[in-house]
Amino acid sequence: MHGKWSDPGIPHKGWTCVHVEDLGEIAAVCEMCETQEIRYVHYMEHDEYSGELAVGCRCAEHMESDYTGPRRRERSLRNAARRRSRWLSRQWNTSRNGNAYVNTDGLNITIFRNSNGTWGGKIIDDATGQSIRSRRAYESQDLAKLAAFDAMIFLKTTRGWGH
Repeated sequence: MHGKWSDPGIPHKGWTCVHVEDLGEIAAVCEMCETQEIRYVHYMEHDEYSGELAVGCRCAEHMESDYTGPRRRERSLRNAARRRSRWLSRQWNTSRNGNAYVNTDGLNITIFRNSNGTWGGKIIDDATGQSIRSRRAYESQDLAKLAAFDAMIFLKTTRGWGH
């Protein structure tokens, strides 16, 4: 065993994943084994440990005693990264008001120019009619589109928006 796996004061089982993050490239080292270089970080918490540990998939599997959940979370992040890389080149429609929009995953996503020349967006859940508007202003339409993609993924995973 390596790293914190060798420390008897660190719980080895019973952890819960509270968040997963894609760093975009291999840019961290697993805080449990302290050897594996990781891109996808599983943030783990335990009642008997103060704070979080940022770990890789294999350590997350052992810490949770779940050998499918961490892989599923990581696969979802990989798929989202792949979709995001193609997001700007996809076919966007133009509304009657001249705004770019796309309908995907049960959501209507519209990008528009604000009166001050910046860009914003709005996402509407087709099934419920719920909507959310960007709070930030973006310097370009492409930046607003990428922010809308990130918001779409967040809404789908945390609030169950879309299909």
